[in-house]
Amino acid sequence: MDNYPARSAKHRGLMQQFTPLNLSTDWAEYNVIKARGVRIVALSGQAAYSANGYTVQNAAGCIEITGGKVGVHGTMLMIGFTLDAAAPPPAFEILSGDAVGMMTLPAHCFAAYAAIANTTGAHFRIGADGMLNALATDAASLYLTSAT
Repeated sequence: MDNYPARSAKHRGLMQQFTPLNLSTDWAEYNVIKARGVRIVALSGQAAYSANGYTVQNAAGCIEITGGKVGVHGTMLMIGFTLDAAAPPPAFEILSGDAVGMMTLPAHCFAAYAAIANTTGAHFRIGADGMLNALATDAASLYLTSAT
């Protein structure tokens, strides 16, 4: 029994060593999180919008989806919708104790993403470099691997 320390004949029963609980998360990998709350704002598209360290130029709307904790970090997916022709790439950052995934999409996608975010089984995927940040109506579809 290699997992247990040596014990003397006077001790009865098993003795286990204390191992502290590790709550750290490897954000180099992606995590799938159930959506717990959704906030949506519809905008004119004439000005920038900024919230929680995320800024969208010429914003037509923004969806903020919060999830449960992963390790010691709160989780959030920010999806901005812009009228600009070129949107910045998706990103992922740890901002003030929260793990935040960010995506900026064309304004014509706003209604579809708002509908998905408001389903009861909504889940999102965040982590790594943010390129695979995603939103889905169920968790199973977020675990599927994409063709490369």
